[in-house]
Amino acid sequence: MPDPIRSGTADAERSITPRNFANASPFRRQTQQNDPVRNGILIGLAIVLLVFLGSMIAVLMMHASAL
Repeated sequence: MPDPIRSGTADAERSITPRNFANASPFRRQTQQNDPVRNGILIGLAIVLLVFLGSMIAVLMMHASAL
């Protein structure tokens, strides 16, 4: 059986990524930013959750009045 024809470049050389591969993405690179609106929303949601849990505990601790 004849040997397969081989090209001049090795497989490892063809699979090397180009130098500007990090810049190949069409999307902007995300940076770490502090968003005060997001933080405020999260704090507000935490407070609402605590109030809801407190009200559920209060309902569970209620007793029916004797008639």
